[in-house]
Amino acid sequence: MDSFFYLVILAGAVAGAGTGLLGVYIIGMRMPFIGICISHSAMVGSIYSILLGVNPVYGPVVFSAACSMSLGAIRPGKSRLDANVALAILFNLMLGLTFLGIGLMRGSRSEVLGLLWGSLLFVDRSNVVIITIFALIFVCFAGLFNKELKSLMFSRTIASATGVHEAFVYCIFLALCGAILAVNLPLVGGLLIFSLITCPAAAAYQICTGHRSVVLAATAFGTASAVVGFLVSYYLDLPTGACIVIVSTLIFAVCASYRALGRKHN
Repeated sequence: MDSFFYLVILAGAVAGAGTGLLGVYIIGMRMPFIGICISHSAMVGSIYSILLGVNPVYGPVVFSAACSMSLGAIRPGKSRLDANVALAILFNLMLGLTFLGIGLMRGSRSEVLGLLWGSLLFVDRSNVVIITIFALIFVCFAGLFNKELKSLMFSRTIASATGVHEAFVYCIFLALCGAILAVNLPLVGGLLIFSLITCPAAAAYQICTGHRSVVLAATAFGTASAVVGFLVSYYLDLPTGACIVIVSTLIFAVCASYRALGRKHN
């Protein structure tokens, strides 16, 4: 049991750090709805992989990455459809496919319900290795394309006009988003993983100013949210995803309160 306990802690730390870093860019682009669409596409990929007997790791990653990259076709200023409306339509499709897949299940649905809410039972060494690999890939990507990602966070339209290959970088970014969320999905849960994308990053933006400090704070807050959430879940026998959501929200509340108090004193 001791080895399992430390495995859970490691899985939580890596998952929280990876999603926290991811959230910096999603929140920075001021389109958090992209995150919820991608998280649900990851959930659809996982459910249909179980239903069709596809590899439970690679199937969801491929589907979620492909679905996420399709969002790159929504070009600001070049489409008659508002980006947020298109994202809402895609979200509705993913939600419908999710519940259709659940309805098509025969026999026990415990594995699918675990994907919805998250479960410590999904943690094993292979999960930790895969989560770590994708987290490191995203760190390398963020480092190599730091300038391009900052341009995208400011404005995709201006980035394109200034010669930045925004379409290429944006599509790769979306693909990595889909892959990272897909591999973290069983631990946190498809209905709740969105909080790990938004709350740590939003908390970091509350108390930090420079990009580097935001990245470090969001990564730390994501790690703390997942690890503390796992510990509460482990000792109190509570749903993992729910505990992580509550902890991450409390971290944001503390940071927002700190910012508000600082403004009052100034």
